[in-house]
Amino acid sequence: MKYLVGGEPFHLGKDGGGVGVLLLHGFTGSPYEIRALAQSLHRAGFGVMAPALPGHATVNTDLNRITSERYFAAADEAFDAAARRFDRFYVAGLSMGGVLALHLAATRPVSGAILISTPVFLSPLVATALPILHQWVPNAYAPANISAWQGNVIGYKSASISALKRVADVLRRVKSELARVNAPILIVHSTRDATAPVSNARYIRDHVSSSICRLKILTRGRHLLTLPQYLPLFEQDVLQFLAEAEAMAPS
Repeated sequence: MKYLVGGEPFHLGKDGGGVGVLLLHGFTGSPYEIRALAQSLHRAGFGVMAPALPGHATVNTDLNRITSERYFAAADEAFDAAARRFDRFYVAGLSMGGVLALHLAATRPVSGAILISTPVFLSPLVATALPILHQWVPNAYAPANISAWQGNVIGYKSASISALKRVADVLRRVKSELARVNAPILIVHSTRDATAPVSNARYIRDHVSSSICRLKILTRGRHLLTLPQYLPLFEQDVLQFLAEAEAMAPS
């Protein structure tokens, strides 16, 4: 498959064994947007797998053939690949990548989950408008990634209404799975996130069953918190969370 230059999937670390992190990017994005976090994790001694979500990092029309079930299947495939590569691993994700990480935490045996700018519901305006738009203009395209327009990330500038509707379907299902999550969780979100309201972070915290659930609320940064300029705002929180989880892990 031909990926956008710089947006290719990647892995860091040795080919097998050790402790790793399965790191998932967001909707319309690519592994590029999580590379800085991956490099930080690798410097701390973790292996990292960063696949491309289906329909991503190629051309935006590819999103139109991806169903909500395909996103879940891709998450499961990535989990299985990580299980073959690492002795033990955590799941982490940005935006919809965090949603899929939540799904894995609810359905598969993960060591812990890190959720960055992760929604389980849309803003009221989008939630109201999307079904109407999907009924009347499902093939119309809407701006979907401000950072791509600004040239800050490698990804799609727009997505079809039908593709956006499938994301809403993914969120709805994962929201219903929250009570099944009992792995240690770290949630990171900014109050300035205009894409996924910060109320999502508190909702996730209040509805998972995890005995360890940490919430880091930032007053700087926006949605793509894993970009290099925002990563220092919470990088040490991620590393501390993983260090403490590792200290409790079976030897």
